[in-house]
Amino acid sequence: MLRRFFLKLTLNIFPPLFFNRIYLKNISPDYKQMNVVLKKSFTNINYYKSIFGGSIFSACDPFFPIMYYHIFRKKKLIVWTKSAEIQYLSPAKSTLTLNFKISENNIEEIRSAIKKYGKCEIKNKVMAIDKNKNACAEAEITVYLRDPNFIDQNSSISWNAFFISNKTKFFSGSSFYRNSITFNINTFCKLIFHLIYERSKLW
Repeated sequence: MLRRFFLKLTLNIFPPLFFNRIYLKNISPDYKQMNVVLKKSFTNINYYKSIFGGSIFSACDPFFPIMYYHIFRKKKLIVWTKSAEIQYLSPAKSTLTLNFKISENNIEEIRSAIKKYGKCEIKNKVMAIDKNKNACAEAEITVYLRDPNFIDQNSSISWNAFFISNKTKFFSGSSFYRNSITFNINTFCKLIFHLIYERSKLW
């Protein structure tokens, strides 16, 4: 309860949302639903006295990633909006309401993909509805999620490829001798390159 209260407070005073008159009204306890209001104001109207399209887009953008972040909070996933598309259906002459919902099917799809690949992209849609129940805009938000601790078991490398042959050490009194150590530089370089390549695939 306290976590949701401070999240709501933080978002409602966040300048990019506050000055566009975007307000988060409700957050469900499981973070699968958020209700957002975009109020018509002199700070967000255009030349035709309807709500500026950029303000509507701003109201669609951040909430799905925030919801996914808190749903998977214990897994500490990296979450952000990867892309977004919007269609303006009619002029917004009054305050708009946006209901963000995440289905259980989406959550299961993400769990499966994260477990298998360590990353996932998921698409969600939201409508901007005016006071007369008319749809003024529809947006599709693509959210990217990634587990920073994921290790691909299929690309694990056998460290036996990196070897030192004839690893024999001799000690005689205060003298130390190392006999016939062969260091495979070529194998080492290939190993480092492969590690860097596999790590880069997670991004």
